[in-house]
Parts: sequence; structure tokens; C-alpha cells
Amino acid sequence: MGDKMFETAKKYSEQVYYNKADLEKEMDFYLVDPLWQEIIQYRSLFRHDFPIKDKKTYLIRNPYVNDQMALTQDLMFEWLLAHKDDPDKEYDLFWLKEEEQLRFLRLLVKMRYDHFVNAQSLFQEITDSFELHTEISSTTLKYLTDAQKPLLLKLFLLCTDTDKRTAFLLLFPTLYLHHCLKAADIIDMEQLTDKINLSVNDLDVTSAFLSHLVILRLKFSDEMISLKRNEQISPLHQDEIDLCERYPMLQKESIAFYVRHRKLHHYYTLQDYMQEAGVCYETARYSMEKLVELKWYQKQKVGKKFVYFII
Repeated sequence: MGDKMFETAKKYSEQVYYNKADLEKEMDFYLVDPLWQEIIQYRSLFRHDFPIKDKKTYLIRNPYVNDQMALTQDLMFEWLLAHKDDPDKEYDLFWLKEEEQLRFLRLLVKMRYDHFVNAQSLFQEITDSFELHTEISSTTLKYLTDAQKPLLLKLFLLCTDTDKRTAFLLLFPTLYLHHCLKAADIIDMEQLTDKINLSVNDLDVTSAFLSHLVILRLKFSDEMISLKRNEQISPLHQDEIDLCERYPMLQKESIAFYVRHRKLHHYYTLQDYMQEAGVCYETARYSMEKLVELKWYQKQKVGKKFVYFII
């Protein structure tokens, strides 16, 4: 019983990452508590302190989480290699007062063109110039300026431990420190902050971190595909009539759904298709799988359900 329980506990940390509520939905009630204790014991082997909002929060850095980090990092590096730097890129500076905007743009020029500027001094200059001392803890600032800490964990910390203005300002020196400043072109801290659902009562923030990685992977995947996409033949830019003529093997409701649900950086579910087309689950699943075969959507499992997003 002990070995079987341990393997089950490992499964819910290595194949998926369940919290107790997820477990209660799937298992008989009387099994949940003993299994949850086994899961906690197993995860303690990989536990790392990761304080957020001065709470004793922590992350589980088990093989599953590390693999998700590696996958996200590979996608980011692939995009960085393929993406051409745009020195004329304009950022939305509505977080800043008018007199602060020019100061920020000057710092941005320094980061883009002075490859020998000290990253530590950049953090200090931004913290002083924009009066961030009361907005960010010394512990968080120390973590961000440590070149040995993983970039992906720093981005997650910015999303969860700082306000949006602070996160926006400190994103740039953080990326600069890791030689990834170009990634600021597509990493939207406001969007990331809005999408991270972190329960203040949950000390284990691993589930929120995994959700953060999914958002980043979708973003970098979408951007890579945009770089490679042939604009002329892509179904993304054809209207419903053209698609019906070009793909007569598809149901009209499948094409109609796709035309209304092909926004980049968004994902869709079988429930969306069922509601839109007025069909049952099996019909929705069959139709979406056909669109996946055509490479109109990419399919990925998030938690216990599959989502579909534009590729």
C-alpha cells in the first residue's frame, strides 16, 4: 500500500501538478487526506523558499517543473535568435508621468547601445529615479539583481510581488542582466500580471508559476509562428467563403467557429465550440481535432483539459 501510495503521489506531482481541490474532484473522499499527505511529503524533497509579499511561500522544483521551465526557456531563446531587434520599438509609457518618460527612454537607449553598462547600476538608477524604494522589498530587489537566479523565476516574481508600474520598470534591467532585452518587445507585464491568479492563502505557488509558464510559451510560440507564417496562404487571413471553397471537406460550422475564434494569444476550449455550434461534446472534439490536423490550431493540455490556440 505504501509503495503504491507513493507512486500515486508522485504521479500527481510529475505528470500533472494537482492541488488538494483538484484531488478531491477526482478521488474518493476517504482517500484524499492520506494521499495528500504523501504528496506533500514527496514534494518536500524539491521544496525551495520563494517569498512573495513577505509570506513564507515556496516553489516545488521537481523534474516536472524544471522540464516546463526548460521548454519555456528554449522557446524564448528560439524567438530571440529569430527576432530582429527593433530599436524604434515604442512602449506604452502610460505608467509614467510626462517628466519621467524621457528619463526612462534615455535609460532604454543606454541598455540598447551600451553593452558595457553595469546591470547592478541600472537597477539602482531606476530604483532611485522612479522612487521604487517603497514599492519593492529589499529581498525582491536582491533576487532580481542576482545573475545566478533563473530569469523565468524573476519574471514570475515581478508579476506577483510588485505593482504593475514597478514590474514594467524593472522588467528592462532584469532582461538586460540576462542578455535578453529584446524579449521586452513581446513580454507584456500588465497582461502577465492580470493572468496570474495567486491565492494569498496558498503557500505553495507552484501551480501559479506553471500557469505563468504556459502564458509565456503561448506568447513565444505565437510570435515564432508569426515570423514563419506565409501571409498569402495562411487561413488566418482568409474569410469564411474562401475557406469553405478551399476546404470542402470541413463542416461549415467548423470554419465559422475558426473565423470567429482565431485571435492570436488567445486559447479556446471544446466548451467554446459546443456553445458556438450548438453541438455535443463528441462532435465538438471531432471537429476541433480536424482543425488541429490541418494545423489551424495547436492543442495543449492545461491542467485537466485541452485548449486550442492559433498556430
